[in-house]
Amino acid sequence: MKRNYVIIFTALLILAGCGKKKEDNTTIVRPVKTAVVESSSEINKDFSGIVEAVEYVKLAFRVNGQIIEFPVIEGQRVKKGQLIAAIDPRDIALQYAADKSAYETASAQLERNKRLLEKQAVSVQDYEISVANYQKAKSAYDLSTNNMSDTKLLAPFDGSIETRIAENYQRVNSGEGIVQLVNTNKLRIKFTIPDAYLYLLHAKDQKYMVEFDTYKGQAFNAVLEEYLDMSADGTGIPVSVIIDDPAFDRARYDVKPGFTCSIHFSANIGPFLEESMTVVPLSAVFCESEGSQTYVWVVSNSKVERRKVTVMTPTGDSNAFISHGLKPGEKVVIAGIYQIVEGETVKVLN
Repeated sequence: MKRNYVIIFTALLILAGCGKKKEDNTTIVRPVKTAVVESSSEINKDFSGIVEAVEYVKLAFRVNGQIIEFPVIEGQRVKKGQLIAAIDPRDIALQYAADKSAYETASAQLERNKRLLEKQAVSVQDYEISVANYQKAKSAYDLSTNNMSDTKLLAPFDGSIETRIAENYQRVNSGEGIVQLVNTNKLRIKFTIPDAYLYLLHAKDQKYMVEFDTYKGQAFNAVLEEYLDMSADGTGIPVSVIIDDPAFDRARYDVKPGFTCSIHFSANIGPFLEESMTVVPLSAVFCESEGSQTYVWVVSNSKVERRKVTVMTPTGDSNAFISHGLKPGEKVVIAGIYQIVEGETVKVLN
């Protein structure tokens, strides 16, 4: 009886083992999302920038004196020729009056000696002395006239008062800064790109779009102004662009120096490529735990194949340029790439 129990138990174990083996051989079809490999040579990048004034100047008096008028405040818009500040003109006015009188006297003496010389009633030497005295007096008078004019500091262009450096009733010296004036109608955008992207600035069909942080959702066309062809301190290539867009209405978009923004850059880098590039989503690219080799899963006949690829650079819009390994039209897996094994059967969902 016991022997019969042993035989039955052994048979059950064999059947269970066979059933398990049959279950392991069952083909599992994994659903995957894919993307079609495309051919492209347009690259897109995003950079952070800051607004700077194209035209700005630190205004100063050309004469010494005490400020007696200072009608502008920081942030105020001013027009060309508008009074910024004035200094007490009394001392300069006294000198102006004295120099004017000396000039008029020297001028009259010169005219008198000129007539006398024609009648030979005065020597040539006396006439030359009167000419020298006239020129000396005229120079002094012109200087006093300029000094009188320089007692008023006027705006050289339309702009805004960025900083007031001095205060009213303060005594200032010639050349000492009074205000910082910026031309807010002419703005440039400054940003930095990595050294490795310098070639992009030589690409064809460059496009720049500027989006200010204070006006999200509104982008403006810009044009390249200048850039340095080297990185002086290793921090990147300094680049500046200027907005060239009729939609950039300054009355509506009150952008000022110091504002931050995003620069959306695109260009055709086809001429720099030895062969045609393909582009795939970044989510399709993966690496092994060791090494730097990159791969993608290529779907063919409902099975996946791990394919080595060479990634040139991200395009800036969640895609990557592939220089070797893929052909346009192939399908690559873009989700769940670390759960897939070589040769696995898959079902494309999209």
